[in-house]
Amino acid sequence: MKKAILLILLIFILSIGFVSASENTTEINALDNSKITDDSISVSSQEPLASDNPIMYVNSTKDVSGDGSSWENASKGISLKDNANIFLAEGEYEIPGDHMNVTYIGLGKDTIITSFSFKQSYYFNTNHTVTVINATFKPYTQVCGILQGGMPVNVPYNVLVDEMDFKFINCTFIDSEFLARTYERSTPNRDTLTDVITASFENCTFKDYTGNYLINNWDFSKFNFNKCTFENITADAIVDSYGGHIDGQGRFDGVYFRNSIFKNCNINGIVKARQLSSCEIIDCSYDFDASEEVELVSPFYVNKTKKVELNETKLTITSKGNNVVITLTDVNAGKPIADVEVGIFNNGKVFGYFDTDSNGQIILKDLEGNYNFEFSYPGDPYAYLPTYVNKTFTFTKSQNTNQLNSSGSTQTVNAPAKKVSKITAKKVTFKKSKKVKKYTITLKSGKNPIKKVKVLLKVKGKTYKATTNSKGKATFKITKLTKKGTFTATVKFAGNKNFKATTKKVKIVVKK
Repeated sequence: MKKAILLILLIFILSIGFVSASENTTEINALDNSKITDDSISVSSQEPLASDNPIMYVNSTKDVSGDGSSWENASKGISLKDNANIFLAEGEYEIPGDHMNVTYIGLGKDTIITSFSFKQSYYFNTNHTVTVINATFKPYTQVCGILQGGMPVNVPYNVLVDEMDFKFINCTFIDSEFLARTYERSTPNRDTLTDVITASFENCTFKDYTGNYLINNWDFSKFNFNKCTFENITADAIVDSYGGHIDGQGRFDGVYFRNSIFKNCNINGIVKARQLSSCEIIDCSYDFDASEEVELVSPFYVNKTKKVELNETKLTITSKGNNVVITLTDVNAGKPIADVEVGIFNNGKVFGYFDTDSNGQIILKDLEGNYNFEFSYPGDPYAYLPTYVNKTFTFTKSQNTNQLNSSGSTQTVNAPAKKVSKITAKKVTFKKSKKVKKYTITLKSGKNPIKKVKVLLKVKGKTYKATTNSKGKATFKITKLTKKGTFTATVKFAGNKNFKATTKKVKIVVKK
């Protein structure tokens, strides 16, 4: 019963947004410091809090620090654990800049964050996420790696996001300035090394800012805003965006506004952009005239962009004899979609990725046995919606494999027609002190390298991705092996339309 009461109370707190922390602390203490052990607490349509994760209570105004197990025994400071849910009472807090998955839940507008600095000297994304819910951000000043004349410069960025991903829900930012990808700014043009990092904002308010740019969106950083409000902003632009890049994992940078409100903003434009394709401002409200027209001479100002209407797509699957015909069509236009890739999976495993011909078709020929196919088209963010279909077939040798007549332009796939692949991976030793441990493998078919394919490395419960180069070599950036020991890693190539899957186990040693 106590757990149920606590669950209802916390949902009520998080749903109304700004609530007095002192009142809620009293109410929670009255529940005999019961811990949260229900399956989940929904704080947003997108953010469940898993109950099996560590939970900590922090109150910076306490005279004596506790162990953080309850509001009554709240800690004065933040002690991090990976995947932790940390509840913050009223007071001021400095958020540690460690690379961990952490969710911070404030009790309202008087939970104030004065320091939020995730600034590192690396160019990759560690694939961690920090989430902040129901908090107020206020500014401070620090040195953040920007040089002028060889000397560091103090700038008032109180929110620095780098090297991982971030989510902000129901937060208020007062006179706060953002900077992303600090080292990309001071040492640009690192395209082959830099991963995209993403900062997402849901139902947040940005207000009372005067300066050049509220948000400095440098290369390889992505900002998403949904249902946000911007008010009392005086600046050249709300966002200074250098978007227009894609990283090795296929992630795009840029800035994207949806369903947001702009009022009392004294600005030349919402976004100062260099490439229009990396900027979207759709379904927003303004108290000024906002036009879709822009002068495409870089840099240019953007206030509104056209909403892209995506056409519906359909996959039609038919069979004749021992052949399967896949046809992809544009439902709105009533015509085939040519020269796009369709993924085909059999019993959950990759069967192959094939391009449609001028008729929007792919033909699988000479099939034998049982197949539980899934056909999947991922769509095009600028033209088509995704679609998929499942279909089961059973083919026997007695069926006529010549019943299907196809034109010479149609891509036909005879199964099986895959070459054997092989991974070469050797035992390696790293020093514990090395933060990024780079490990290279080679993927070949016979003597020929297999290039531009994705490979995976799994070690100690963590999976890393890499892509082979023209020599069939792929380098993994291992970031989670921080303790001494010998670990068994598994390197895997899932296979594709040309090559069979293969796996290789290897020892990785970490020493002092």
